[in-house]
Amino acid sequence: AAAAHDPFFQLLSTSGVCRTDDQNKGNFDEDWGMSYTACHDKALYATYFTGFEYAVDGKKSRCKLFKGPILSTLPVGGASCYKKASKTELGPHKKRL
Repeated sequence: AAAAHDPFFQLLSTSGVCRTDDQNKGNFDEDWGMSYTACHDKALYATYFTGFEYAVDGKKSRCKLFKGPILSTLPVGGASCYKKASKTELGPHKKRL
């Protein structure tokens, strides 16, 4: 489960998938069977990822790691969209990884 407040990511939707300006045509990496924590950490530590989407469908989980700007969300049950916080949103005392 997601932390109540994550300083590194902004939760855009608790019931929606992430959308980018390219209609999501290949501008992401997709991993199946990954835990939320592993998905979160992979998105956090790779500087080229702009955010991630985590979805659970039955016993399967999917982690989508986005490389382009996340502009909006599309309502889909079971999926959550997280956008990486900008340097200004992180504040002056925290540096973006």
